[in-house]
Amino acid sequence: MEQQRKLFILRKLVDLGIVPVEKVRGNSKIKELENDFTDILVYLIKEGIANEQDIKNFFVKHFNFKPFTKDLQINIPKEILEQLSFSSLNKEKFVPISYNPENNSLTIVMLNPLDKEVINYLKFIGIKSLNIYVATLSEIEELLKEVSTMMPAASVLEDLEFGENVAEEEIIEEVDLSKISKEAEEAPIIKLSYGLIEEAYNKGASDIHIEPFEKELRVRYRIDGILRTVRKLPTAIKDSLVARYKIMAKLDISEKRLPQDGRIRVIIAGKKVDLRMSTVPTVYGEKIVMRLQDAESYLNVKLENLGFEEDDLVIVRKGIYSPWGMVLVTGPTGSGKTTTLYSALMERNKEDVNISTAEDPVEVSIPGINQVQVKEQIGLTFATVLRAFLRQDPDIILVGEIRDGETAEIAIKAALTGHLVFSTLHTNDAPSSIIRLIDIGVDKFLVSTTVNLIIAQRLIRKLCNECKMPIDYDKHALKGFGLSDEDIETGTFFKHNPQGCPKCNHTGYKGRTAVHEILWLDDEIKKAINQGATSDQIKEIAIKKGMRTLYQDGLIKFKKGITDIAEIERVLMK
Repeated sequence: MEQQRKLFILRKLVDLGIVPVEKVRGNSKIKELENDFTDILVYLIKEGIANEQDIKNFFVKHFNFKPFTKDLQINIPKEILEQLSFSSLNKEKFVPISYNPENNSLTIVMLNPLDKEVINYLKFIGIKSLNIYVATLSEIEELLKEVSTMMPAASVLEDLEFGENVAEEEIIEEVDLSKISKEAEEAPIIKLSYGLIEEAYNKGASDIHIEPFEKELRVRYRIDGILRTVRKLPTAIKDSLVARYKIMAKLDISEKRLPQDGRIRVIIAGKKVDLRMSTVPTVYGEKIVMRLQDAESYLNVKLENLGFEEDDLVIVRKGIYSPWGMVLVTGPTGSGKTTTLYSALMERNKEDVNISTAEDPVEVSIPGINQVQVKEQIGLTFATVLRAFLRQDPDIILVGEIRDGETAEIAIKAALTGHLVFSTLHTNDAPSSIIRLIDIGVDKFLVSTTVNLIIAQRLIRKLCNECKMPIDYDKHALKGFGLSDEDIETGTFFKHNPQGCPKCNHTGYKGRTAVHEILWLDDEIKKAINQGATSDQIKEIAIKKGMRTLYQDGLIKFKKGITDIAEIERVLMK
């Protein structure tokens, strides 16, 4: 009887055009889920087969359920929440909103208000009457995040489902656990600590942020350069979770007043993944940020995969195959400078080439390259390591960052004495890097003599190929963006889908690529530097000689349908 009722509702959704018949007929997944209609609804919504708002409206119109609205706030006694399992709430997609002790009545919000199992479950724990509202899946998921912060920690942790593919590469040394709660070594915390790393890796995140607040522990992942909240956990677990990560990173678990830095290496599905971990004390406890670095993926990236246009790639290769001189990569933190430099090093990493690097920190261990970790606190500075390198018969030297005049001076000296030097700077564009070197004390004649190539870059999000939307811009609008008549004729223009799809986590964007500004220092530009030209004057000369600005390179990606104008304007200024 119950099975017939579920099939009747699905048939009704098909008859009303809410669910396309061709997506249902012969669908093995629906057949597999047929015993749980709530699971079917979740599947239809997640796969984009049905619109969640249409399903909500269906229950309101045809079954007279009250629609959930934002003014309904969660106000539920702790003793009621303690009787409920978060696992059941999450599986059956319902959330308790309020409770009236006088008549033992519970108000709940449901995705599937006809779910008899939920009603029977609540009656089993002693609830006499129910007041039911219907909501979309998105509304339910937001409410679940909110209610999870109010429920007992054990109840929430039991429901966290993670794979079993992650393990530490190195055995953890014995630690005196008397300094922290035993919870740091208990199974749910271990599962959570590994699970967050694996989940972030599988979602393609570059960073994990674990942030304590007064009423919740917030977990955010940076995906494609944008931070997104993925979980809100009970504050009760914050100390044990922080302690767990400190044990994994071999940090002092008793020191909570000072920042600490460490490193964790795990293996996820057979791949080595390094995490650079940093802790900072805040008013509500220690915040953890972990930067994920997939060592193997770094080693497989080629220059062709980094977004260089063909003509720019010719100039880049001319720079990295120069017998001596300096190649600079510039941009803010998180703009992909390390990936570009490592790709260049990997291309030059041959048996007959001696490559040495000074880094802080060493991001990824590269076979065949001599890498040194800078340790300022013991006097092992960039300048000290560079001086030592000059006595080590190097062909190529990488300096992680030119931070001061002393490091710049030795790097310039290395370039002058027949070595190829790679390094990074934090400047807004390529011409500004020349002025920065002069400002920190390098003679302009030495800058013009040694610097061959400057690459400025930023990362922009790529449109999701599954859901990007073609857009027919007015010709005047396209010209206003800076496109030429030829660009407009040959271009294919798209914009991101604001609703997105499951493939892109409903953002409209999937993955990132780089935009570049490639400045080759020819005789005319070197002469201008010696005459004291400003960065604007150098930029003007370079553009006349064919250099594209970051914005102009971004427009090429827009014209090719790789990204949209909203992303170009978010990251780059015209």
